[in-house]
Amino acid sequence: MEKDRISIPVSLPYGIVRKLDYLVKKGEFQSKSEALRFGARLLVMLEERLHKRAEDYAYEEVRAGLKRGLKNVS
Repeated sequence: MEKDRISIPVSLPYGIVRKLDYLVKKGEFQSKSEALRFGARLLVMLEERLHKRAEDYAYEEVRAGLKRGLKNVS
């Protein structure tokens, strides 16, 4: 095992394991571990993008609210 990796036990539903086995058999991944690493990286990337989008949305909402508020100030 590489030094920069940590092994963690994972319990998965039988159907997910069967699908992982199928992906390995099809040649999509070398092993179930590789497929799970791919999935973990994908999850982290998606979460980071969602977080960024939420920050951007909040920023724009605050900006728009400030603009509306300034228009109402005499």
